[in-house]
Amino acid sequence: MSSYNGLEVVAAAAIAALNSEIVIHPMDTIITRMQSKDYQSIYKYSNGSLRRTLFTGLYQGFGPTLLAGIPSSAAFFITYEASKTTFEKAQTAGYFRGVPKSIFHATSSAVAELVACAFLNPAEVLKQNAQISRQSSQQGNGPTVSIRIMKQFFQQPSALWSGYWVLVAGQLPSICLTFCLYESFKESWYEGRNLGNETISQQIKASILCAGFAGGCSSWFFVPIDVVKTRMRLAVGEEMQLSSHSVSNPGHKIPRLRSSMRSKSRLLSVQVIQDLFLKEGFPGFFRGSGLTCLAATLGSAMYIGCYEGIKLALEA
Repeated sequence: MSSYNGLEVVAAAAIAALNSEIVIHPMDTIITRMQSKDYQSIYKYSNGSLRRTLFTGLYQGFGPTLLAGIPSSAAFFITYEASKTTFEKAQTAGYFRGVPKSIFHATSSAVAELVACAFLNPAEVLKQNAQISRQSSQQGNGPTVSIRIMKQFFQQPSALWSGYWVLVAGQLPSICLTFCLYESFKESWYEGRNLGNETISQQIKASILCAGFAGGCSSWFFVPIDVVKTRMRLAVGEEMQLSSHSVSNPGHKIPRLRSSMRSKSRLLSVQVIQDLFLKEGFPGFFRGSGLTCLAATLGSAMYIGCYEGIKLALEA
């Protein structure tokens, strides 16, 4: 893609985000519950079998994800396409000679992900706290619980960006690797072929297969970061619930509690890592890795494949 139309990119990104979230969100809910520190006590029996609560209310937190996912997706692809096109034009003009295209893809995706994460992180915090809410699992009333959790976090909006740099730390290398592999797989796919002779359906098929394989390959390496990021967000969510309970209980010493909440909401990733390692050992960092890789494969295939397909259809 040597050029792009902004409106086409926004439309394609929005539809891709909607379609992929509808399919992947239930799997993401299960992954979040598996990665939470309460997995052994809430979602499993003592004999190792899984409780029914692990599979109930799988669309909890879907609203915040969708509301932020669309602008986040649009911001990512607008930035990615603009950056990649700029690099390609500069190279055509004689600049960056000898620089591999993979460098352009990695740089473009990194810049795009930094922008997208600013939109995405608040929704991820709200979503993951809704996904493990015991009240929502028991009542099955996802929208009501999402609204309740949003109200709690809006009392301290800065908490919505808890884990942002952990998200960036995990997403940047993962996204860079995914898009480098994706673009590389596509080049290999079309090597020796005339792209102009390929139908839209054939190009979509290539995008789906290459994106799925790229996403699945890259996701496994970053499961530990994903686990730490989830634990940090859920820790902040617990403090929000504690704060809300104290406000409704005048007898509690609210100033001291709020001070404690602010302190704990800044929980360092190092503390989370230490706690996770001491309690669960090295395997704890790869909790839910199999399902994570499967979700990444399906999600990347649908997200990037749908984006490329809609964009090709709009350009036709």
